[in-house]
Amino acid sequence: MRKTATLILVAAATSFMYSQNLRNTVKFIKGNIADKTAAVREADGAEAVYLAGLAIDFCLENKEVLGNDRELEALAVAAVLSLSPEYARTCSDGERQALENQLLQVFDKFGSSSTVQIAVLTKAVALKEFVPTSRLTANLNDYLSKAGINSEDSTLFSAVLSALESIGNNETFIILYGLLGNQSYKKYHAQIERTLTLLVPKSMNEVISLIRNSPTSQIARIFAIIKKNTAISKNNLCEIAQNVLSQTIISVEGNGVTSEQIALQLDALAILRENRWTRASATCVDFFKSARRLYSAGDMSESQFKTVILSLADTSPVDSVSLLTSYLEDLNGLTEKGSVVSDDVILAVIKALGAIGDKSAFDSLLAVTYLNYSEQVLSAARGALSGLRWQ
Repeated sequence: MRKTATLILVAAATSFMYSQNLRNTVKFIKGNIADKTAAVREADGAEAVYLAGLAIDFCLENKEVLGNDRELEALAVAAVLSLSPEYARTCSDGERQALENQLLQVFDKFGSSSTVQIAVLTKAVALKEFVPTSRLTANLNDYLSKAGINSEDSTLFSAVLSALESIGNNETFIILYGLLGNQSYKKYHAQIERTLTLLVPKSMNEVISLIRNSPTSQIARIFAIIKKNTAISKNNLCEIAQNVLSQTIISVEGNGVTSEQIALQLDALAILRENRWTRASATCVDFFKSARRLYSAGDMSESQFKTVILSLADTSPVDSVSLLTSYLEDLNGLTEKGSVVSDDVILAVIKALGAIGDKSAFDSLLAVTYLNYSEQVLSAARGALSGLRWQ
């Protein structure tokens, strides 16, 4: 495989070689390892491609004999770093496969040299638009799974995390999420979290699965990581927020609710509301029903319940009308009996119905104007009535 990879690269460069000054090639062939390194560094164009292939082949063939030889490692680094994006861009599929094979072989063969391995990672990321990285990513995932953090080179470990920000996959996400909960990796948690954040778009199924199968504290942690990715698409963010809200609704049913759970629910709701994510209509309606119970039990504040009500106009303009009119009728009934109803809550219901503008809210809004509410509430009801759509 190694010979095949080198031959492909050499063949790609040879057709351009005859018009070139071959001074560096001669220097490489005749010189010692230091001379070979200098020749690789000084070459350019087709000659640089040719010498990179020869140098990598030389390093791989002689690594076992020379062991941890600094000059050989320097040659390997020079050869790897000389592989240019310009060349990779113009390569055939076969040539790109050869480049991938060479990078993998160097990474594996020079496992005792973090300097060489970091050079490979740097180059793999630089060439990822043109050269496949899936096999290297699999190697790095295996490395993370087996890494004994106390014995690993910290510079290499950080470099692996940095590379996986670009070339990691959904398996990487799961492995790193496990490491995030491991206190042995505490000093890397910030970098692990950053890598996780950038891998969210590639790991949506894994993210949703974690949300659906984790306690609230873990859901909050996952959600916090996700929100740090400012480049995440609106669709992905809202799908995640919807699942967070849905799962937390289930978790509080029949159980005591905590202030942290409510804060998480409102955080997810804010994203859905901001993006007018009506695909979450059924979930937001369920949240209103849950929030109404929590508010009545004193577990949710008036301000928080008001936020839930107002959000329905943006997230559930069709499905929430009957719920809101029914709730407004209940509030009207309490007022008729002399009970005190919160102005903020009834104003939120009226504003939500007014924003939706469905004519089915007419009777309950009209009823407000005949009751002993504050002038602010009466005025809001009249305004909502005048804005209803009749066609």
